[in-house]
Amino acid sequence: MLAILLAMGLSLGKSARQRIRTPLEGVRQLSEGWYRLEAGRRVEVQIPGTVTLDSGEALTLYYDGLNPTDAGLVLTTRGAVYRLRVDLGEESLYAYDDSTFRRNEQMRAKLDCDVVLPEETGGQPLILTYENAGDGRFALPAVYLGSSSAVFRQHCLGDAFTLLLVFTMAIISVVAIGIASYLDKVRMQDRRFADVACFLLLCGAWCTLDSSLMQQMSGQSPLVCYLSFYAFMTLAIPMLHFVRNTGEMCRFRSLDVLIGAFYVNAVGQSLLNFFWGFDFIDMLFVTHLLLAAGICLMGVLMLREYRRTGNREMQAVLRAFAMLAAGGALALLLYWLLETPWYGTIFECGILVFIICLLSSLITTMAANLRFKTEVQVYKRLSREDRLTGLENRRAFEEFLARLEQETGSYGNVALIFLDLDGLKYTNDHFGHSAGDELLIGAARCIEQAFCRQGSCYRIGGDEFAVILPDPAGDERAWNEQLDQAIRQYNQDSRFWLSIARGSSYLRDEAGDIKRMSDWKYEADQAMYRHKKQQRSRRQGSARAAVAGRERDSAGGFLG
Repeated sequence: MLAILLAMGLSLGKSARQRIRTPLEGVRQLSEGWYRLEAGRRVEVQIPGTVTLDSGEALTLYYDGLNPTDAGLVLTTRGAVYRLRVDLGEESLYAYDDSTFRRNEQMRAKLDCDVVLPEETGGQPLILTYENAGDGRFALPAVYLGSSSAVFRQHCLGDAFTLLLVFTMAIISVVAIGIASYLDKVRMQDRRFADVACFLLLCGAWCTLDSSLMQQMSGQSPLVCYLSFYAFMTLAIPMLHFVRNTGEMCRFRSLDVLIGAFYVNAVGQSLLNFFWGFDFIDMLFVTHLLLAAGICLMGVLMLREYRRTGNREMQAVLRAFAMLAAGGALALLLYWLLETPWYGTIFECGILVFIICLLSSLITTMAANLRFKTEVQVYKRLSREDRLTGLENRRAFEEFLARLEQETGSYGNVALIFLDLDGLKYTNDHFGHSAGDELLIGAARCIEQAFCRQGSCYRIGGDEFAVILPDPAGDERAWNEQLDQAIRQYNQDSRFWLSIARGSSYLRDEAGDIKRMSDWKYEADQAMYRHKKQQRSRRQGSARAAVAGRERDSAGGFLG
């Protein structure tokens, strides 16, 4: 992994340097015509190139190729590492100054020094002065001249990889926030997606603020540098929370201690800087040590947890952190030993690979959890649903009554309606159970049509149904009319006659007191049986009247 990241970083660094050496349209490179004076002699210098002087001696370069048409153009080069000073004749145009926020060589090597040429350009030499780095060797960066817009495009091209990384991080963080919000909505909270989003936002902020483009756009503002350091100092905190929220890792108190150490580090460095004038760059090694210790501790704890549980998700997280650790170790090596300005590119690559591996594992786990939850919900719904009619069953009815008993005070009143399908046994015996099932389904549809907008409908037995109407609108007469209308519509096209007896009761009595649950159900049940007897009596009366009518018709025909 180290070899892959090293090759990737060197390749990206080389391509980035190559892009900087190749000027865009509207920008020309001032590579020839430079010279320095040595013992009164003129010595030609090629830029970019390397010049070696005696230790401690500054390097001064001259260029006589400017003309009046160059006035207003922008001269740019990366010479801040040598504390570059730019003069036009005796007029000072630019001098690198980091007294408000001191930077080390690695940070200065990434900065662009931009100078706007004055109107008096032409006729006087352009003078670049580089302070000696200590060993007398000057690696001179390329010098460009162009319009402000063209130079800005050149800077953007130089930081194109960082900008692409930041954009990718922003997109992934939005996706992570969306997933976290969705999981919260479906009550499958997984804080790790929010941790990943927070980590990416901090990474994006650090990469952006630490880039030469942002430093240049802000005029190398100390505020941008402060924000960059704070983003870097708190970078590991979301990932520590991520590890803590994985599996049973929260049982390791050392993670809480490490999180606190990062907060103490940020606060402590702020106090040391504000009250005693310590520079953040001199305290950077403390943050690096904490990061190294944090990565090692997280790796050891996760490995121990994986060996204990054999959890596949923990294995995937371990692999992702191994990529991050490799990138971080290589970046620290480049920063402290080789002192190259490309350490950030390596770490950014490691972060990107780490997040991709981490999110792929999280999304796989989330998909499995969603599938399991969906299956559980289906089984739960089936256990509370009557398969024939699609209505909720007695179990759901009893659960609702149990909840209602605890929440009666939250309702003004509740109506309970018991319903019973007339003649189901007769239909089953004479026409078969398929005909009876047809009647049951028809009864369920009529009950739903009459009451589903106001409350919940249940099939609680073979030919028994129930309806619960919280804070019902209308009265019993209106409900009966709605149900009778639905039944009449059904009977117009049905092969079998549908008739439903019903009876209702209110949870509160006339004085507004809440009845006992058993009394409430008993009253509705008795009202339903009274209505059933009334319907039976009406049918019997109608049948006797019909028989008497046929007998009168027969007698009249005989006498005639």
